[in-house]
Amino acid sequence: MKGKGRRLKRYLGLRREAGGIAWSGGIEHLLPGLISGWVVAKDMPLQDVRLLVGPHLIARAEINQARPDVCESLGWQGTPGFSLLLPAELPPVDWRPTPRLLALSADGSHQIELTLRSQPEQTAVLLKELLQSELLGLEGHLDGLLLGALRGWAGRRGQRKAAQIWLQAAGQEPWLLTCDQGRGGLQAMGLPERSGFHLDPKALPSGWGGLEVWCSFDQQGLFRLPQEERVVLPPGPSGGSEVVQSISTDTLVDTRNQQPMVEWLSAVPENLHQHWQALEHFRLYLDKVEEELDARDNKPQPAKKGSFLPKWWPRLLGGER
Repeated sequence: MKGKGRRLKRYLGLRREAGGIAWSGGIEHLLPGLISGWVVAKDMPLQDVRLLVGPHLIARAEINQARPDVCESLGWQGTPGFSLLLPAELPPVDWRPTPRLLALSADGSHQIELTLRSQPEQTAVLLKELLQSELLGLEGHLDGLLLGALRGWAGRRGQRKAAQIWLQAAGQEPWLLTCDQGRGGLQAMGLPERSGFHLDPKALPSGWGGLEVWCSFDQQGLFRLPQEERVVLPPGPSGGSEVVQSISTDTLVDTRNQQPMVEWLSAVPENLHQHWQALEHFRLYLDKVEEELDARDNKPQPAKKGSFLPKWWPRLLGGER
């Protein structure tokens, strides 16, 4: 029976601190503006996470976010997730101590040092490098391919200058992107609306065609922008444009079978394009919020909606109804 218990703990990822607390979890995303993850401690409720450099408290957040995936895997009831917002500026700090992210019990008598789940041995190095960098406070997201362009956003609250990020692909030099385009839904997050980017794959060198790409806040690629799915550029020396992938995880629009749409779409003014794209981004944002609320309330998930744009675009142009 003891052997079976040890195997179960290994399966659940449980570890044991020096104080005897069995726990599981860690940091999932280490971003310039946000540290997020989850933590579960057996027989020891945890209340908050704190980012410390020696005696200096850099940031604090409650452990109170729903993570149904974690709870289902561990057979756990509760809200083990956390999202720790990082400030854009820090007071003078003595950097000789190692930065640490701690999860604490309500009375502070028990604490657990959290590490990156993907790179636990690199946690202290990456934390220190991030906190000392000019990237601090940046947030962003790679939305994916929409209407033949690579789209997303990056920025920080109260910024005066547009953020710059880097497009990455194996074997290619990083490609600089400036985030100064309109992108719907950002004002609700307290960010400037003109913090988006969109890049036509045909503007990239021919070697990028058919490659999987991702974005990072830094040129070295240490701090990646979150994304919902893999993004692969269209094949061909010019990047191609025959198949356009929506942000929606399972919707593909094949323009080869919609030639009439291609004809009238080319005549649409660019500002109207951007307006439609902003509407589509906002729709997807609302869909995601609705899914999270349904997951929180344990409501069954309906079938995913495809992009509605191709259905109503012709009507705006006076086409058939």
